[in-house]
Amino acid sequence: MIVLHMGGIPETAMVLGPILLIIAFLRIARRNEAAPGDDDDWDADLGDLPSR
Repeated sequence: MIVLHMGGIPETAMVLGPILLIIAFLRIARRNEAAPGDDDDWDADLGDLPSR
């Protein structure tokens, strides 16, 4: 464990971890934003009980 600590791995993880998380969130947001939106895909009767 001392060898890993002396190599700077925990410090690197503390710096790169948040940066990589931000990049991942931005990629997900852009992918969802780029998806074509269809505002007319909802069904008002979805989930209602069938009428008799």
